[in-house]
Amino acid sequence: MKVLLLLLIISIPFALRAQEKKAILVQNAYYPRTGKEEEVFQWRLHASDVRVKLGLPKGRVLKKINGNGGPYVLWVCEYPSLEAREKDVALLDQSEEFKKVQEHMGTLIEKFERVVWEINE
Repeated sequence: MKVLLLLLIISIPFALRAQEKKAILVQNAYYPRTGKEEEVFQWRLHASDVRVKLGLPKGRVLKKINGNGGPYVLWVCEYPSLEAREKDVALLDQSEEFKKVQEHMGTLIEKFERVVWEINE
């Protein structure tokens, strides 16, 4: 029993570290104001270019081609870990250029949603 308890106590930090290192996918969903669909798409492409200039992953921009409801534009980006995403966000928060991109996007959309997914392969 003592050995089992000791093994459990020893394994907890390893399990937590493994959980922290799981790859993630961030999905941003953009719901444009009426008539602003193409501008939202183009502005999201521009935001991705700004990310590249900052040395960050570009991600992928997806544009809806059919269907009703839901977002019109998605941005998705994979990260090796949640920690990597947090570093990414810290760099974005320091960028005046990216802040301007976010401010302008705010004038084009009615709604924004972000979901972070854990990747299990």
